[in-house]
Amino acid sequence: MAKRHLKVTGDLGRVVFIEYDLRNIASIEASVRHSDVVYNLTGRDYPTKWALSSLRILYSANVFRNFSLADLHVEGTQRIVDAVARYDVDRYIHVSSHNANSESASEFFATKGRGEEVARSIFPETTIVRPAPIFGFEDSLLLKLASVLNLFTANNMREKFWPVHSIDVGAGLEKMLYDDSTAGQTFELYGPKQYSMAQIAEMVDKEIFKQRRHINIPKAILKPVAGVLNKALWWHTLSADEVEREFIDQVIDPEARTFKDLGIEPGDIANFTYHYLIQQGFRSQNYYDLPPATEKEKREDKKYIHVLDEL
Repeated sequence: MAKRHLKVTGDLGRVVFIEYDLRNIASIEASVRHSDVVYNLTGRDYPTKWALSSLRILYSANVFRNFSLADLHVEGTQRIVDAVARYDVDRYIHVSSHNANSESASEFFATKGRGEEVARSIFPETTIVRPAPIFGFEDSLLLKLASVLNLFTANNMREKFWPVHSIDVGAGLEKMLYDDSTAGQTFELYGPKQYSMAQIAEMVDKEIFKQRRHINIPKAILKPVAGVLNKALWWHTLSADEVEREFIDQVIDPEARTFKDLGIEPGDIANFTYHYLIQQGFRSQNYYDLPPATEKEKREDKKYIHVLDEL
């Protein structure tokens, strides 16, 4: 049920779902053995939730979780690329992340970097794609800023990056499918302009006519608290590694290829905030027909004093 909406995105019979498990090598091989091209988009921003059994609670302090970041980004990649190499698949395109670096202080960026190294060591023709933070429908950027009532940060939203449009990333991945010269290359896909998280939050506020409560907590306090809550609660909360990533700005690899090499002009997030936030219902219906006020209109409004007669 969760995936059936994807069925109609292709021609009749073109979209075929195959169930697989990253710990089941046979299921991975069944998924890739007849492929010409394999895209690996598996990954997670945070470790999947910890599982607790009653016996463990009673007799042991140990807990276990479904998948760690290393399980997904490193071991999972190894199993997929092993299958790609074993069945002599022509192309393998590995979607990683910006700032992927095995030496990073962030576990997410470090495991993404190790995953790239594993992929290239097994399949040297691997095409590596490092997208910047992505915005679009149901994203983790605009949606997060618009939906929360209380936004907890540790770096005052000072982290800087080049947000990229999901449509542009998809178009880039499609072009790699038809261009064999992209094999063995590394691409960094990012938007045309650098923003801080605070600047994007300000744009969101202007579109939805609502300002969330921003609470900045020292890293030494927020990081361990976030780590405990992310393990204890079954729903997603801020994880310890997400706090760490707030202190890491996006760094562009000057040797990597970009959208320009694919003939794509990426869109600026400032031109899409209205489209995505209003269509997802984040602006109150009281303001639906009211466009965002310009700076001139705000100055004009301050010239007048509104007086109400008391009856």
